[in-house]
Amino acid sequence: MESPQVNVRVGFANADYGNICAELRPSDDREVVAAWWTLAGLLAGRSGWHFDVANWGPHRTARWGLGFFGAALLSIEVDEAAGFACFDYEEDSTSNHSSISEVEQWLAGREERAKQPNAAQVELAQHNGWWGLKAHRYTVVVSWSDGYYSATVLGTMLDASFGETLQQAVNRAGEMLCGMYGAPTELASELYLVAELERSATDHLRESGK
Repeated sequence: MESPQVNVRVGFANADYGNICAELRPSDDREVVAAWWTLAGLLAGRSGWHFDVANWGPHRTARWGLGFFGAALLSIEVDEAAGFACFDYEEDSTSNHSSISEVEQWLAGREERAKQPNAAQVELAQHNGWWGLKAHRYTVVVSWSDGYYSATVLGTMLDASFGETLQQAVNRAGEMLCGMYGAPTELASELYLVAELERSATDHLRESGK
């Protein structure tokens, strides 16, 4: 029987982007605060990027990451000098940049490479008959527009999947995940997918029932 602690929902007071950045990177420097917002402006709308609180031993830090299984093949955070510290997991290298345009140059080429899982992540997914792929929880954000549901898997750079019904859109998202890892398509029905409906999808589901 699954432990009830597994599904505990944790909430944080004042858990908006600005407060988290200020709490984990305390600074009265307005330039540091502005740099976090500048970084959000660059990455928040880019497919696959996620903002996380990372625990490194006794230290906690906020960072933007691009990668699968909650990991980050690329990560970027703001330093105390209002600069940008950029880490490339594959190269095992960190570089520091003073402007957002330099960050964009650093991303060029790297971001395209990080669209696909690396060898270690594929191995993790394949372990024990694709147990790693099936056990990981994927959040699928669903919206509705122009007669179709659109489903996007958070934390990946996969294109959105579409369907006339909610079932079709979510199932196709699972099939695309399988394709990304080279897994058999029939495994899609066994993936741990959790749908998060945006207002447009919720309203349509309530009205149409499908």
